[in-house]
Amino acid sequence: MIAYFIFFFSFFINTIPSFENQDQENPPADVLSGFLSAFVIIIITMFVSIGVKVFDIIHLTKSNKRETGNKVLVWVLLFVFTGIIGEIVYYFLEILPEKKPEN
Repeated sequence: MIAYFIFFFSFFINTIPSFENQDQENPPADVLSGFLSAFVIIIITMFVSIGVKVFDIIHLTKSNKRETGNKVLVWVLLFVFTGIIGEIVYYFLEILPEKKPEN
């Protein structure tokens, strides 16, 4: 997301001077190529987000097979409705403590 914002603002800062030098009837080709690049970044981000969500749901169901109650349902609903924030919270509360070695 940070890379997208950096690209987005640098794209407009770099293309504003070309807007002043072009005719109003013919938009510069740089604008179209810039928007295409922005859409590619959005699509890649979307696929990565879906991949992380699927990974978290698979990890959740495998690690809580013996769990009774609504823990799995609550986590899945958090993943769906809060997006990346719920996935980050899940990582720090559930995945990271499993990785720490016990002394």
